[in-house]
Amino acid sequence: MNVDLLVSVRRTIARTPDRFCAAQWAFARNADRVLEEAVPPDGFRCCIAGHVLLEGSALTERDLLREGGFHTGGALWEQAATLLDVEEDRGRELFFPSQWDHPFKKRYYLCAQDEEAEVATAYLDYVLQKYESADISRPVSPSAAPVDADRPPRMPTADDRESTPAAVHS
Repeated sequence: MNVDLLVSVRRTIARTPDRFCAAQWAFARNADRVLEEAVPPDGFRCCIAGHVLLEGSALTERDLLREGGFHTGGALWEQAATLLDVEEDRGRELFFPSQWDHPFKKRYYLCAQDEEAEVATAYLDYVLQKYESADISRPVSPSAAPVDADRPPRMPTADDRESTPAAVHS
């Protein structure tokens, strides 16, 4: 997996939560004008796959608006999975909240719009921890919290991992 790209996407979503919406490949209040007159998007938002394509320089916001829209993204998520160097099943797990591990899926479907980005970054932290671990054959379990918990367990974020000094080995 292209961990650097996913960390960059996570950081972007955390820093600009108003530009995130898991339910849409891409959205802008003035999408028609963006496509017809090439004006800058107003209120642009996109999902994790959209952010991967933007951060990976595969598509522009205008490209995403042209190819995406509400649940019509076709192969956009597959392009994002290719950029991240993940298999199709891992791409589905990453890009579709209906495929997220518990408790993240439950938390996403119960959250308010202004909490979406926070839930998504918590899930991305979980994914990053799961795949950055030295023993990938034993993925991190999301069940550290009770099964019916509405909030996921606190896991180190990508920012935490970056600020932790490297251990000195002798």
